[in-house]
Amino acid sequence: MNKQPINKEVTEKDLEEINKSFLELENKIKDACKLIFSQETEQSKLFKSSHYILSIANRTISLNRAFLTLTQVNNYSTAISLIRLQVDSCLRLFALTLVDDWLNFYKDVVNGKEIRNLKDRDGNKMTDSYLVDKYDKIDNGFKLLYKNTCGFVHFSNSHIKLNTRTKDETEDTFRMQISVGDADQLEIYEKVDYGFNMLMVGKSIYKQINSYQKAMKEHWLN
Repeated sequence: MNKQPINKEVTEKDLEEINKSFLELENKIKDACKLIFSQETEQSKLFKSSHYILSIANRTISLNRAFLTLTQVNNYSTAISLIRLQVDSCLRLFALTLVDDWLNFYKDVVNGKEIRNLKDRDGNKMTDSYLVDKYDKIDNGFKLLYKNTCGFVHFSNSHIKLNTRTKDETEDTFRMQISVGDADQLEIYEKVDYGFNMLMVGKSIYKQINSYQKAMKEHWLN
């Protein structure tokens, strides 16, 4: 990612290990969701906040699978935009922890209210910028990742840079290589970096789901 230190001492094996980690993460998310579902259905009910959690979990897994599908055919210009969508899932999950009334939050979201117009327990509107700043204090570097991946949602210089290789550049001219309709030609360290970032966002989501599951377990025990 731009403005992040990138480890260039990587190989195809490192990329394979990251891809394997996506499946491991998917299984962990599923297991956490099964626990949430089982411990609540034992009481013949499912909290609406849990429905919110499970829905985000499903989106997380779907985005990870799509990311892997696209990167396996070297369609990174599309795959990278999914990192931003995964960041969105992480922020929306985090928003739930910032309110005291989970039920009203759930009802507002289900009824179509945008989270950016909802307020946290301190009276602050939960805009993306607010959530990012707050979550960055928990997961350092998250704000930078958010900024970097935003450039891949709307067409920007991020797409131009991704699709262009230049050399012999002067102030007025340069030689370049650009492809149209072909697979993206990234260096292996770039592929590893994008995969690593997608995986890290997924792990952040898993941590939140796991924390929720443990909190609900304590609820039933009490």
